[in-house]
Amino acid sequence: MTSAPDAAAPQSDQGPLVSGRECGECQVCCIVPTIDQRDIQKTAGAPCRHSLQGGCGIYKARPEVCRTFYCGWRRSRDFPDDWRPDRSDIFAVLEANTLPQYGPVAVTLILVGNPFKTICRPDIIDFVVRNVQKHVALYLVLPGAGGALSLRLKLNNPLVMEAAGKSRTNVKIVLEMMLKFLEAHPLPPYVMENSGHDVSS
Repeated sequence: MTSAPDAAAPQSDQGPLVSGRECGECQVCCIVPTIDQRDIQKTAGAPCRHSLQGGCGIYKARPEVCRTFYCGWRRSRDFPDDWRPDRSDIFAVLEANTLPQYGPVAVTLILVGNPFKTICRPDIIDFVVRNVQKHVALYLVLPGAGGALSLRLKLNNPLVMEAAGKSRTNVKIVLEMMLKFLEAHPLPPYVMENSGHDVSS
């Protein structure tokens, strides 16, 4: 059980953004993650005070982390077209993977809506099965809120792998068990390393 990556985490270089996909009114990355940089700080679950309905109030002068961050849906066609975070309740983040047994990209699925409802969806289950079978480093995350750490579990484990070889129902049961495990653990507070530019509202 570890803290989840946030918008300041090093991202994997995925090349150009996916053509035809735009952020639109989605502001999940302005709300869900902890951001702890020298020029901007924000607690988990708190909207950035610069985020306005449908946009950012300082877009042209936004900090570097905001300029360079794109969610997984914007960065990879591996995510279905209807997985825009505000519409799907899935905030996917691509990380640079450091585990030698997997490929260069790690995928984190942050469940920003009702997690138990989300993991019952066939498209989620199929995504999990496909990626664990392809040996992609895959994590399931419950986001922190009110300044707490997010917690995550690695989906590349024997229980998920065994269930993936059986049925969607088996995978669903294992994912529900993992979520219950996460929910049973209190979320510890995140202690900021930087200060002076808190934009939490």
